[in-house]
Amino acid sequence: MKSTVIAGAVAAILGTVSGRPLNYKRDYVTEVVYVTETVADAVVYVDQDGVPYSTSTVEQMTATTPVEVVTTSEVTPTSATVVSSSALPASPTTVPSLSTVAPQPEPSSAEVTNEPTTAAAATSAYNPPPPPPPSTTTAPAPKISSPPPAPAPSSAAAPASSPSPSPEVNADAGAGLPIGVTYDPFTGTEQNTRCKTADEVADEFSRMSSYKIVRIYGMGCNIIPLAVQNAQKNGQTIMGGAYLSNKGNGEDLNTVIATWKKTIDQDANGSWDILKLFSVENERLNDHDMTASEVVDAIRRARDQFRSIGYNGPVGAVDTVPATIDNPSICEASDVVMVNCHPFFDQNTAAEDAGSFVKGQVERVKSACNTNRVVVTETGWPHEGDPNGKAVPSPENQAKALASIRSEFSSDVFIHNSFDSLWKTDWAGSFDAERYWGVIQ
Repeated sequence: MKSTVIAGAVAAILGTVSGRPLNYKRDYVTEVVYVTETVADAVVYVDQDGVPYSTSTVEQMTATTPVEVVTTSEVTPTSATVVSSSALPASPTTVPSLSTVAPQPEPSSAEVTNEPTTAAAATSAYNPPPPPPPSTTTAPAPKISSPPPAPAPSSAAAPASSPSPSPEVNADAGAGLPIGVTYDPFTGTEQNTRCKTADEVADEFSRMSSYKIVRIYGMGCNIIPLAVQNAQKNGQTIMGGAYLSNKGNGEDLNTVIATWKKTIDQDANGSWDILKLFSVENERLNDHDMTASEVVDAIRRARDQFRSIGYNGPVGAVDTVPATIDNPSICEASDVVMVNCHPFFDQNTAAEDAGSFVKGQVERVKSACNTNRVVVTETGWPHEGDPNGKAVPSPENQAKALASIRSEFSSDVFIHNSFDSLWKTDWAGSFDAERYWGVIQ
């Protein structure tokens, strides 16, 4: 009895196995898993139980045909449109009918085609400011009309993105300065030069009190704090400067500006009102000591540093009239154009014509630099020395020259110099007058 039952069971099992070719399905499932991982454009065929039994790849040249295969309710793969990725039996008799196959679960074939890639490329062609972070989703691209406007590329927009204030925020960039005077802190002789003491500086600032602005040239002899302290006592303001040079005796621009910052904090309660304008050099182009590009770079560096510490007044460079006219980039880089102009060095100009000469030179600079304002940072007349044609140095001619200059200018002029500079050295074109330009005796 048991043998009969066992024999019947074995026969039933064998009949079941012979009726279902499961070995093919297992082979197909293994192949499908591999192909699905490696082939982008794929069509997967499943039976009524959702078990994959065949996988085929779509040729790029016939990409439109497989779409119909996937989306129709009855798919009949043919060798004409689909290339099989596995060694499937040629006869369809071993394949269950596809008429009862359940719909394929998402993701659909649309996600394995090239369409999402194309859509992403179209979206990245427009990058509104600020650009959105890269996305791996298929979210719709933002409308072009909705993003915030892009910042204008003009120079007017630059201050908005820069921590430095605008160079023109200070009204002094367009307002005239009172008649001023130049000052240096050295004394002695050519062979024995020294710095003036704090008491000597205080005394001389007191004697210069009728000039409401004083020009200093650098930071030597501790002149920056001394000038600020004494100018405040006398109701004066200052034109500052840095003595830059490539000849080994120049000052460091960063150190000069840092000294100004320290002085303003310690002696002026943090107020920059006392500093009315600043020059990065004095006649370095005329002396072939610096190039125009070096001067322009110095102007920009000085301006950036000053803006970052609170000074918003004009920053520029001082040079002679010819050097300024020949280098318009200096004009463009400066907040205000500044020139030294000495009628004494024109042999056809007499003392009484000094003012008209300077006026004419200023008009030349205005035209060349396309500006309405030029500050004359040095002009005057020596009271001793050798004649230069019609230009004759003497106390009387100095007085005539200064009167002539004042008749043409009521602002934006610095008289050179406050006191004689006996420590200086005459040079070939100075007519032995280099030491005798002082207007206060």
